[in-house]
Amino acid sequence: MVNYEGDYAITHALAYTDGALLRDITIVVSEGIITYVGKYEQKRVQHLKQYDAKGNLVGPGLVDMHIHGCGGFDSTRGNVQENLEGMALFLAGKGITSFQLAVVMDLDLLGQIKKAMDTSAFLSSHLLGVYVEGPFIAPEKKGGILSSGIRAFDREYLDSILAIKCGKKPLVTSMTIAPELQGSEELSSILEQNNIVVAYGHSDCPLEALKPRNTIHLTHLFNAMSGIDHKRPGLAAMPFVREFSHATYELVCDEVHVHPSVIDLTINSLGTERLCVVSDAMCLAGMGAGEGIYLGRQIYSNGKACYYRESDILIGSAMLISESAKNLVHKNLLDKQSFFQVACENPLRVLSQTDRGSIKPGYKADLVMLSSDMEIQEVFKAEQKCTAKSHEWSVGNDVC
Repeated sequence: MVNYEGDYAITHALAYTDGALLRDITIVVSEGIITYVGKYEQKRVQHLKQYDAKGNLVGPGLVDMHIHGCGGFDSTRGNVQENLEGMALFLAGKGITSFQLAVVMDLDLLGQIKKAMDTSAFLSSHLLGVYVEGPFIAPEKKGGILSSGIRAFDREYLDSILAIKCGKKPLVTSMTIAPELQGSEELSSILEQNNIVVAYGHSDCPLEALKPRNTIHLTHLFNAMSGIDHKRPGLAAMPFVREFSHATYELVCDEVHVHPSVIDLTINSLGTERLCVVSDAMCLAGMGAGEGIYLGRQIYSNGKACYYRESDILIGSAMLISESAKNLVHKNLLDKQSFFQVACENPLRVLSQTDRGSIKPGYKADLVMLSSDMEIQEVFKAEQKCTAKSHEWSVGNDVC
């Protein structure tokens, strides 16, 4: 259940804060902002609605920084605002209170997303920005991206992307580029000047051709990039090499995109300080096996991953991060602290988001309550519930 309330208290929580688990904690929220975290004091809570956690784990709401769609919704068909609000509702119900929308490059679509965010305060409270995969990527590593969404570096075209703004900032908050392409250094510098995350991916770049940068992020590590070969190490080797030990990276943990043994190898080798668990999910995610449409083409889901129907090419996941990160805990690859690190704190740090993601006074009260086996019990979202007529029905309608 998602609770959209401004003033309340959570009592008797096993609270995750500052990397530690604290028992029997009271969390007080006023106007959607955390105002107190500490031991129970009757005077602080006596006039508030109270939720008794009964010792259950309470942590910050989860953040998926790379998701195309879920619950029957995405941005590629129909009314963009209604679909993105539907995504936000569906994700919140799964404990994912913020997300960065991933799209294939389309200027018209970016304009529609901007309009939706300008119109809907509800959507803006969930949607952190747009993650564009391309268009400046390597065609031979396009994965599920259509050829029409790929081009050589073009400064004029880049300027047209940057001109689409929400307020004073570009709508695009992350961009996947292939670092081996001509103009990539200029492109990276321009993106950084505009506070856009430069994400290397969809690339056939050899490791030896990469130049160190102060900040480096990898789009879905291992997928759609040059791999780890003992004679020609590629982009996938980057986070394992000392020269790039500061590089952050995404990992799709549905056990289809990356083999379970390689997930195990990666986490055991690199730890969790730089890991962002992402879904790369499509519109069918969270709905089990089924059929749908993406970019005008038939797709299907087997409940774990999504594929183009005519070619069986893998195009995205069917699992959300609340499920895949939980599975990592069950396999002892994560503990409860690192669960929140990789599914909330690290993505927010990469995106330079500082208003949420921690149970401390002054932060937005985007919170999740989980059972001992990491199942979502309650979700608390700081903003008012969406009341648009288009969402009076339950989320999950198949409109993709």
